[in-house]
Amino acid sequence: MSTLDDTLPVSPTSADAGGRLHDIVGSYLESRADTPLLVREQIARDPDHLMARCMMGYLSRLAGDAVNAGRARQVHADLTRRVEAGAGTAWEHDHVTALGLWLDDRLDVLMTHLEGVLDAQPTDTLALRMLHYLYFYDGDAARMRDSVRRRLPGYAGHPFEAFVHGMLSFGLEEAGDYAEAETEGRSAVDRNPRDIWAAHAVAHVMEMQGRPEDGIGWIQGLRRHWDGANNFRHHLDWHEALFHLRRHDLDAVLRLYDDTVGPAIADDFYLDLCNAASLLLRIEAAGGEVGDRWQPLARIAEGHVEDTELVFASLHYLMPLLKTGHPAAARLLATLEAWSARDTTQGRVVAQVALDVAHFLEALNRRDRASAAAAHDRFRQGLHRIGGSHAQRALFHLLNDAA
Repeated sequence: MSTLDDTLPVSPTSADAGGRLHDIVGSYLESRADTPLLVREQIARDPDHLMARCMMGYLSRLAGDAVNAGRARQVHADLTRRVEAGAGTAWEHDHVTALGLWLDDRLDVLMTHLEGVLDAQPTDTLALRMLHYLYFYDGDAARMRDSVRRRLPGYAGHPFEAFVHGMLSFGLEEAGDYAEAETEGRSAVDRNPRDIWAAHAVAHVMEMQGRPEDGIGWIQGLRRHWDGANNFRHHLDWHEALFHLRRHDLDAVLRLYDDTVGPAIADDFYLDLCNAASLLLRIEAAGGEVGDRWQPLARIAEGHVEDTELVFASLHYLMPLLKTGHPAAARLLATLEAWSARDTTQGRVVAQVALDVAHFLEALNRRDRASAAAAHDRFRQGLHRIGGSHAQRALFHLLNDAA
């Protein structure tokens, strides 16, 4: 039987299945653009490799939109048939279960399930990274930090050890421990400068501490290592733009927007639109003019008004629709209303927090400052539940202050 990193048993197919899965997970941890290609190649080479198929489902779900969620459901249905026919190992079955819970938006159950997987297999780096992502979009900084810290001792000498330090760095930063976060993140980047997640964690520290010159130098000094990275590299461009905003250099911000952040939305990945929409609002709040830059964002957002995949993304889709007076804004608000009635993890977040955030944005857009302020008062304490980072969520407080 083949194993991943000598510990995790994978489907008894080809002898090198574990080694190829290691390469896939390593590519994913580096946010490399070729990760889906590696997965497809492994499935073509070894059609019975259950974990490779599950990885394709995970990647589709991570895309954060309805179309890719549909693809993930197809993958999960196929995996379920294979498991029922006796294929796969117990470890692979645990991941198939995790994918199903994710697709059902039972995220609270999913996070508990993955903690159990890690209790049994403390160096399941894929489970650890998925849990890291889920805690991030659950707004739970303490668990994002602690889930990694508990497993770190078992990674001494492990090939993915540096990545785990990078994950810990971001958990520490979001939990407010900036000094240790920077130490962990720099250590991870020293060991692997392609670890864009660790680099991003250090950039967050510099943003939260108001260190724009350090932040610009940090990102520009590492950018050459990210040539093979996926669209996450544009999120680092967004961070650099925030540092230029702190220096009141709107010309530099607009150049970054026009060169990278704005054009990236053509790939129709939710984070690219979140980067672009939030940056345009920050530019406007700083007194800058953005001209017709909202229009391309609205065209992308219109295609996602019925998505119920990620609350954080849906709120950002609303921004360009409101700014351009697009009629699809009303449809997205209706989607949020319907979503709020669902007894799912994200449905409850919409009902308890995100609807007020949406009403806040809508009130600001029609210059009803009193209604906007009232909505802000309602969601202020619970805003972390929409997910995202402190730096990303700061936008909503900035807009309230600017109004």
